[in-house]
Amino acid sequence: MQKDLKGLMSAKHIIVNLTAQNAHQVIDILTTSLSETNHVSPAFSKDVWIREQVFPTGLPTEPIPIAIPHADPDNVNESAVGIGILKSPVEFGQMGTDGSTKVNAYIIFLLAIKEREKQVIMIGQLIKLIQTGDLLEKLIEAQDASECLVMLNEALQETDR
Repeated sequence: MQKDLKGLMSAKHIIVNLTAQNAHQVIDILTTSLSETNHVSPAFSKDVWIREQVFPTGLPTEPIPIAIPHADPDNVNESAVGIGILKSPVEFGQMGTDGSTKVNAYIIFLLAIKEREKQVIMIGQLIKLIQTGDLLEKLIEAQDASECLVMLNEALQETDR
């Protein structure tokens, strides 16, 4: 099952040293990356932002907090994951709260999943992935998208064992 997530990640959709003012801007930037390869329509960004206001996706993972924004598949053409490694964190509401509790997220995994029923599976795989050793620290140190992709794929292989 892990191979599902592996097949959705591409260096084209990983942005290292990303600078953004806030969560909304990060979502816009990552959506643009997915839109340029026709994985999503530009309207996906609005869908994600609206959902984020109601169901926050920030996770206070240690030592590097992350966020997993996503939305219904209405504006998804082909499943993919956009990944942003931020220079400085941006605030996301913490998952499981009304959003008033904030998480300063450094790594954003924007899920664009075409099959609604696979969203929960993909989030589960992603949660398992980010708990793999020191992956998050390594991602923060990565110099480019290709290096990130190699690290993510190696970590996915570890979780498969």
